[in-house]
Amino acid sequence: MRHFGRASVHGSAWTTVLVCAFATYPGIAGAQQRDSQTSSEQPLQEVTVTAERLHDHRELVRAVSGFVDSHSAPEASRTSQIGRWYENVCPLVTGLQPAARDFITREILKVARTVGAPTGSVSKKCVTVEIVFTREPQALLDHVARSYRALLGFNPASQTQKQWWKSMTTFSRPIQAWYETGTRPTDYQPPQANGPICFTCVGATLDSDATATPPTGTASRFRQDLRSEFVHVLIIADGEQIARYSLQSVADYLAVLSLTHVSQLTQCAPLPSITDLLAIGCAAPVADALTAADRAYLKALYSADLQKNINIERDDIHDQMMRQIAAQ
Repeated sequence: MRHFGRASVHGSAWTTVLVCAFATYPGIAGAQQRDSQTSSEQPLQEVTVTAERLHDHRELVRAVSGFVDSHSAPEASRTSQIGRWYENVCPLVTGLQPAARDFITREILKVARTVGAPTGSVSKKCVTVEIVFTREPQALLDHVARSYRALLGFNPASQTQKQWWKSMTTFSRPIQAWYETGTRPTDYQPPQANGPICFTCVGATLDSDATATPPTGTASRFRQDLRSEFVHVLIIADGEQIARYSLQSVADYLAVLSLTHVSQLTQCAPLPSITDLLAIGCAAPVADALTAADRAYLKALYSADLQKNINIERDDIHDQMMRQIAAQ
């Protein structure tokens, strides 16, 4: 049985290999370097895209419900719960010039802190989100599939495994993300700051390990007594396809993918969202920055009780989003 702990599953050793194998992409970094340097010297201006006022309360309820569904994929077939970070969000961006790389890192951490996700200082010892910009995304994905298969997420031991594997190892969008998750009992207590770290004592297991037995909990019709946790997020960006977008837009898009497993990225969201940036056929104007709906969803996600059955989890996120919208 494999166990996972505080930001210690995968380090950054494999990324060093990837960076050497796939040259740094100059497109977006070169085009945006001056903008990112200027941004680093001045306070960042928050850009918010809001939806038209929905006069019908029932229409708003439906839109928020659809938004929650589109932004919250159930994690792994073990528990089918919504996942999020319980350990620190520690992004590592490679393949860009330093100014653009640092800008994206700061933006992800800023969004994470704003919505209540756990964050820590950026260091080589803490890498939980790895973002790689490359001109050869499929070749990079093939390398990960051969040598670091667990990073691509849950591996179902079923007759559909071949179809799943093909879909997981095909790079078909400008930016794609893969989520490695773990299942942990709800009675888990993190170690004291100065105490010994013992993650193998609590029965936490990686969902991507098909041979492992998930931790047991006192399940009911309403609660799982288990929770799904993000362990590692891998994001690959095709520099050729995203070079025409601003660095701020790309950073906001990456921030959302780093903090939540979005269910639907090819279609337009029911409310304006930065995820519409790379969707097809969205009505103008398309959001090019983090929106009010994005922030409300992420804040609800990181304050909701996610130790329940998925429909109840989504209802909780929905209700919290509605309260935030009403407060605005």
